[in-house]
Amino acid sequence: MEKSMTTQRPEELYRILHQMRKKVIVDIEQQLGRELDPSMTRKIDAAMDNGDWAAFEHNSGISYKLLEMRYKTYKEIADAFRRLEAGTYGICERCGSDIPVGRLKVEPLARYCVPCLTQIEALEEVEKEEEESPSF
Repeated sequence: MEKSMTTQRPEELYRILHQMRKKVIVDIEQQLGRELDPSMTRKIDAAMDNGDWAAFEHNSGISYKLLEMRYKTYKEIADAFRRLEAGTYGICERCGSDIPVGRLKVEPLARYCVPCLTQIEALEEVEKEEEESPSF
């Protein structure tokens, strides 16, 4: 017996989100592993002068920013799972139409269909131009 389209879509959306969440978790674990590797810390401690420490702290700040961004993505995925459970994931928040599964495969956290996103971006561009133009 073949599953109906209404049953297949939620399962496909779940797989898309699960795959993205899995990738983000692996990225976070790898980043934490690099940051917390004790052998690397000992090498750094033994060989660094003040200039090296400044560069290391700067680079660590960048690494923590990347980790922070990945965690934010993880939270957005959790929110998408909540929307999936509520039956609103994959539905455009502007017009209420289904966002095509193909778009969600490319952009799993998409909240708008392409036509609505295009309109939103056009409005934002107009607003940006109005803010940048001099007032007389």
